[in-house]
Amino acid sequence: MSPRLARHLRDAVPVIVFFVIVALTWDNVRWYLAPEDGPREPLTVMFLGVLLALPLIVLESSALAERFRRRPFWAAVLLKTMTYVAALAAIVLGIGMILGRLEGRPFDEFVEALPQNLAAMATAFLLYMVIIFLRQLDRLLGPGVLLRYVTGRYHRPRREQRVFMFVDITCSTELSERLSLEAYYGLVNDFFHDVSRPVLDTRGEIYQYVGDEVVITWKLDQGVKDANCVRAFFQIDAAVRANADRYLTRYGARPDFKAGLHSGEVIAAEMGDLKKEIAFNGKTLNVTARIQGECNRLGRRLLASRSLLDRLDLPAELTAEPMGAVALRGVGEPTEIVAFS
Repeated sequence: MSPRLARHLRDAVPVIVFFVIVALTWDNVRWYLAPEDGPREPLTVMFLGVLLALPLIVLESSALAERFRRRPFWAAVLLKTMTYVAALAAIVLGIGMILGRLEGRPFDEFVEALPQNLAAMATAFLLYMVIIFLRQLDRLLGPGVLLRYVTGRYHRPRREQRVFMFVDITCSTELSERLSLEAYYGLVNDFFHDVSRPVLDTRGEIYQYVGDEVVITWKLDQGVKDANCVRAFFQIDAAVRANADRYLTRYGARPDFKAGLHSGEVIAAEMGDLKKEIAFNGKTLNVTARIQGECNRLGRRLLASRSLLDRLDLPAELTAEPMGAVALRGVGEPTEIVAFS
């Protein structure tokens, strides 16, 4: 199974479960308010829940959703809601007309039922809007961050083992001097968009954007599994190369980048008052930044600590070249470094 398909399936399961629960709850409320109608078959109600979830699942994983993501927050919420409800209406009406034909019911019955169907669509519109609003908010903060705030997972400091990757655009100063402010912003933002999907596909998360640098993190077990943290770099590279024509047309240059990888223990906690964020602190981040800083001197695009390499499930297509022990600025002992290709 491809990483992208696996990600879409992971995203689909909670959506389906939610809508099935909503459908079952709605049917029980309907039965309570109108006992003479009796309950519907549970499997039928569950099918309706899956049907409600279908447009959201299919369209969220399509190229259309990518266009919506570049819209302002509320525009994305409204456009997605209207599109998904329209898709749901087309599915429901299509199934209704086909079943009506098969059962020999006249078209007049279908027309008479439209007011009830429209009321159901209005309910679906509101339900979709709430779900899409929460999903957009989750994406705005970073996948999973909203849930962490709600549950208070990091209200108190927690020790965690994590992998970090610092990714930096090469020759960014030269690009910023050659391009206008708007064009340079567009290039960096397009690059960050190309970073997003490989990060999600490898079970990572964006920790921070710092100027033209992006900091990516994985829980240790997810980062080392199948060398996800290393594969993410090469998937980002493939995405940027696939969009080379777009970069050249818009900006006259395709961004190149370098990265450093390291793993270790950090403290994770909510920080700040007027503006809160979940922050990671510890020596691990400093070492990762210093490893990335050695890329230019050593002439390599991806460097990592030897200690991380020893934890990786490295696939055969990836090779690690020892670069020796390097004295990193601000780090006490020399650090064994490897280069990936």
